[in-house]
This record gives sequence, structure tokens and C-alpha cells, in this order.
Amino acid sequence: MTTARSTADSFPEVEVELKLSGPPEALERIFASPVICDKSTGRGVTKRLENVYYDTKDQRLRARGLAFRVRRQGRRYVQTLKSNDTEGLVSYRGEWEAPLTSSEPDLAVMPAGALEILRDLVTADELESQFATRVRRKVHRIREVDREGRESLIEAALDHGTIETKSGSQRIAEIELELLEGSPEALYNLALQLDALAPLRIETRSKSALGYALANGKAPAWYKAGALALKPNATVEEAFREVLRSCVQHWSANEAAALDGRDPEGVHQLRVAIRRLRSAFSTFGRLLDRDQRARLSSESERIINCFGPARDWDVFSTELLAPIMQARPDDPHLARLLEIAQVERQRGYDAVRAEIGSHAYTHYLLELRLWIEASGWRECASERGVAWFDRPIVAFADHLLARRHRKALKLGRQFAELDAKQRHAVRIALKKLRYACEFFETLYDKKDAKSYLTSLKQLQDVLGHLNDVAVAEKLVMQLVDRATAQPDRESLHLAAGLVLGWYAKGVADVEPHTIEAWQGFTHGKPFWHR
Repeated sequence: MTTARSTADSFPEVEVELKLSGPPEALERIFASPVICDKSTGRGVTKRLENVYYDTKDQRLRARGLAFRVRRQGRRYVQTLKSNDTEGLVSYRGEWEAPLTSSEPDLAVMPAGALEILRDLVTADELESQFATRVRRKVHRIREVDREGRESLIEAALDHGTIETKSGSQRIAEIELELLEGSPEALYNLALQLDALAPLRIETRSKSALGYALANGKAPAWYKAGALALKPNATVEEAFREVLRSCVQHWSANEAAALDGRDPEGVHQLRVAIRRLRSAFSTFGRLLDRDQRARLSSESERIINCFGPARDWDVFSTELLAPIMQARPDDPHLARLLEIAQVERQRGYDAVRAEIGSHAYTHYLLELRLWIEASGWRECASERGVAWFDRPIVAFADHLLARRHRKALKLGRQFAELDAKQRHAVRIALKKLRYACEFFETLYDKKDAKSYLTSLKQLQDVLGHLNDVAVAEKLVMQLVDRATAQPDRESLHLAAGLVLGWYAKGVADVEPHTIEAWQGFTHGKPFWHR
């Protein structure tokens, strides 16, 4: 695989890059190590870069995932437009450049492709400086050779500097790896070698994303999974790779929001992404060696469990306790319950930050991406697994969706009579079915798929709420059991009674709707070929 490079004005160059952050002294040691220096094609260079990022007053470029900057390097000025400027493990960004004679931006000299994007979005007189970056950059170009003797060319840059806004500044210390020629596999091979020298963290946000966050003071954005567009003529293996890439991109895109913690949706979407990944391992399980699948699944399970308490306390505080407090705003026992719940929530987020900052977490994500790009499932695939690689994805999807649909129906037989444990099993089966449907829905008629997924989501939402209530009951009783001070025990007992009573009635009230949602799902027409 090579990076896409085009000389035509209408097509951008495509950046494929990975960034690793860490303590400045550790990054300096890494950059002076044989892993960098012995593979360098030359002595390396050091340069100073000053960038000013521009946008409209209402930040229309940022809203469209665009970053526009003017860079000064020595006596030269270059303006650049980058597209798809969102968070992720690896950036695949379109990039257009044009030289300038001064530090003032000039849209008229941009290549045709950039002008086409900007024409109806912004005029030159609307551009205002948003923030600046000042960086000292050391650069080496590295030849990375894989096991089969194929070469890739990677630019490794060590950046030390600052992001500066009108309201403050932030330090930058990161190593940026950009693939110039060859396969993304080489990027991960090199990154894993660097990660072995010192604890590093994958930086999922571009400098422009960091700059906007600092300038605006807003919580980092969270992202839902992007739509997959599998080709009907794709093979099972090709589809598997695209599904995995989508899951990992969704995961990494939400890391910054989860670390920040101000918006509960960050951790929620991070957990959804990991569940999607685990569902992908299950969906395509026949391609994987049993030990390989167990290894991948066990580590992802460990990580998602680390994020569980933060999510549970988010749901408890912001979704379940809120309506009760709104109905009883002056209740001191509920106020004390919320106060203690917020302490538990903070502990949950401390665990999230510790996990994301751990060496095991970074190592797993790097190894996972290397495994995806290197088609690691082929290394120990059985004959049965290999036989599936080149089969058409549509036939595979038909079979798998039908099987998961039948399993959900079987588990939900006589739904009205099922107890909480049995309904939980139905919920898990429906969740697996929904992820599989979302992986494959573009292979089928859009209207039919939408109708089926709508009824499936409605049922899942109802069962998900019932599960949240069950989790909340456990959390409340944990707080009561752990309370040592007598006033707290009495207050929490009273608050627990209010919460449990409120939702016991709520569960009873929603039961007819739950049964109706189940019936709506069972009467829905599957959209896959039968």
C-alpha cells in the first residue's frame, strides 16, 4: 500500500500520520536512540516553525472539519488547508498548499481543489487569527524494512513548543510519524519500537484541534461511529479489515472527550466503540484462531471494564437521579446521595485517565492497528478460516444476520413471562444483532434496512433503560453498605428508598411499552437476502 500523492490541483495529498506524546526528556532520549538515528537516511535537520491558524468569527471551517493555517519557516511562508481534521489514532487527511509572499493569507492562490471547498464557505476578509503554534522541530527520514524486505519511508519529527491563544498557552511535546512511502504497517512497527523505549501515549488530536480547544475552552467533541460503506463485491477479509478500522477509529476519536470528562457522552462513545470492536471479533470469529481471538478479546474486555464505573455513575447522576431531584428539589437526602455519587463518579474518571495513560493501553492499540494493517489473522488461520477469506461478504452477511436474528427471537420467546435475567440475555443478543446490522447495512436496500433498524433500536432503548435501572439499584445499595457515619447511613437509606420506589413504579408503568416494542421487532421484516 502506498500513500496517495497527486500532482493535480483538484486532488489533495493525503497525510497518513501517527503522533506519540510523553515527557519531553523521554522524547529526547527516544529521538537520539538507534531506533531513530541508525535508520535515518541522513543527519537530520532542525527547524523552527511558526503557524497561525485562521477561521471565521463563527468558526465555520472548524465546523466542517477543516484547518487553515499560514506557516512561517525561515523567510518562507506557506498556507495550508487540511480536511478531515478530526480526532483519531491515525490521521488520513487531505492537504492543499500554496506559497505566499507575506504572512497574510491569500485564498486566491490556493489550488483548485481547496478553492472548490472554500468558495461558498468563507471569503478572505472573513478570516481571523484564532491561535498560533511555535515549535522547534527535529526531523529524520527513516527507512523501515518489513519481514518481507519491503521498504517504507517515514518522516519522524520531534516537536517541542507551545500553542498560544489570547487567553493562555499550552506546551507541546510529541513525536509525529508521517508515512511518505509504503504501508501504514511500517508506522506501527516503528511506533511499537519507540514505545518499548519509554512509556508513551497516542495523541489523538491534531495541533489545530488542541488549539481550538484551548482558544474556546470547550470540552472536546465526541463522535458516533461513522457510516461504513462496504462494497457489495468485497470479500469477507476486505470487509473485516474495514470494520476493524472503523471500530478503532471510533475508539480513538472519543479518547480526548473521555479524558476530559465534562461531557458524559465521551466515555459512553468510547465504550460503544470497544463493544463494536468486540462484536467484530465475534462476527468474524470464524476467520480467527481461537487463541488469537481470546487474546484480543480479553484485553479489550479488561479495558472496557476499567471505563465501566465512570459510565455507570454518569448515567446514575445525570439520567436516573436527575428526574427524582427535579420532582423533589429540596430533599436533603437526595442531595447527599448526589454528592456522594459525584465523588464515586470522579473516582471512575480517575480510573479512565489512569488506564488511557498506561503503557498496556497504548501498547494494545498499537499492536491492534499493526495486526489490522498486516492482516495478522492470516498468521495462524486454520484451513477453515482461510476458506472464508475470499468469499463474498454479502453471502457471509446473509448467513450471519439470519442466525443472530433467529437467536434473538429464540431467547425472547414468551417475552412477557421472562424474568430480568432472561431479558438481559435478550438485550445482549439484540446488541450483537444491531452491531452486525450496522456493519453490513450498506450492502442492502437502504429503506428496508432503516425500517428494521428503527424497530430494533426502539426495543434496545427500552431494554437498555431497564438495565440502567438495575445497575442503579446496585450502585445505591453499594453506597448504603459502605457508609460508615450514622447520619450518612440514615440519609442514604431514605434516599435509596425514594430511588428504588420511583423506578419500581417506572418499570411497571413501562412494561406495556416494552412488550409493544418487542412485538414491533418480531413483526419487522428482515432486510437481508433469505
